[in-house]
Amino acid sequence: MSAPSVSRHFTQAVFDYLALAGHPAAVVLESAGLDAGRLLPAGRVPLSTYERLFEAGERLTGDHCFGLNMGAAPCPRTWGLVSHLAVSAPDAMTAVSALMDYSELQLNFARFRVVELSDARLCMELQHDGVQRLNRHVVEHLLTNIAVLASTEIGYRVPELHIELAHDNAHSAQRLATLLNARVTLGAARYRVAAAPQFLEQRALYGEEDLYRVTEGLARERLLELRGEDRFLNRLRETVLQQLPGGLPKIDDVADSLQMSARTLQRRLQERNLRYQQVLDEVRGALALQLINDPGLSLNDMAHYLGFNDQSALQHAFRRWHGISPGRYRRRKLR
Repeated sequence: MSAPSVSRHFTQAVFDYLALAGHPAAVVLESAGLDAGRLLPAGRVPLSTYERLFEAGERLTGDHCFGLNMGAAPCPRTWGLVSHLAVSAPDAMTAVSALMDYSELQLNFARFRVVELSDARLCMELQHDGVQRLNRHVVEHLLTNIAVLASTEIGYRVPELHIELAHDNAHSAQRLATLLNARVTLGAARYRVAAAPQFLEQRALYGEEDLYRVTEGLARERLLELRGEDRFLNRLRETVLQQLPGGLPKIDDVADSLQMSARTLQRRLQERNLRYQQVLDEVRGALALQLINDPGLSLNDMAHYLGFNDQSALQHAFRRWHGISPGRYRRRKLR
């Protein structure tokens, strides 16, 4: 994608929520300073437009926690195929993995990753390397929406949460603490939601593995179509993948293979709010999922193939990519 964006379903959800509060679309558009004719194209909506709608929502309703409260009244269709994957997933771990792997279908400016903390808690971290500063309402909507959907629509028991917010708004802290039974830290270094590891061990109430496999196949196809819109990124990923068995490919070598300078490569990535390290990390994470499914390949050999010095480095990276250790992932697949 050439710029940060969301699916039009995310944008429509803001209009639907405000309509229920008595604010018709025309009023919302005027408050946001947006042109109705260009707002909802067939494909994506710029993140900047999405943020302006939340700002208009706060002005119109006088609600300082507008995004948060909107997230607490979830509309599952907003998440499209991602919500179908979450509902049909056989367990919470698989549902969270689906969010991490396919959230790009709905929003491309952020990634979800699971990190294991030193006290054994698991933490879902919202990463946004391509966008310097996220709108407070957008973030609070995402975090609240995910937590409420997990408990109300999917039926998981959500334990006490520890939420870290990378902004400093007391209204948000008080509302989140009450709504989600959460401890909230303001002014943190990043956006995080931490919970006891038992949460991810829960079996789903409505999980259906056959439906999940079919839906995941469709989601994978849609993701490839979405990424296929950018030929430059496709060529870059393919080049990185080809050079990976020889060690971690350096940007100079990759740029040379693409017949451009390293500075040009960096500039073209910056136009897409990306860095070379992000692309390299993405390619390694995707390849790791392919390699882990080969039972004849040892974790040590897999580590060296992916450019890690040892198996422990692979284990740390695999948890960051997919929320689970490679050994545990393999055992689940072989059950």
